Amino acid sequence: MIDTTIPRLVRTILGRRDPPAHRPLDLDPASVYEVVTRQMVDDLTREVTATRQRVDSLFYLVAAAVLGEILSRMI
Repeated sequence: MIDTTIPRLVRTILGRRDPPAHRPLDLDPASVYEVVTRQMVDDLTREVTATRQRVDSLFYLVAAAVLGEILSRMI
């Protein structure tokens, strides 16, 4: 008969433990409030992403205008 306590003792001494057995995280909404809140957060995320894209576009437009002005003055 093989003693299985030795590998467990070695893991304990070395600080390595077995991963805990736990249930997977449940992300399904449990109430109407959670559904509405999640929808609002998703909408806000989309709006912030769209605003960020617009700001990036404006930045590139200004950079291109400055570069064009510099090049036109050099010629």
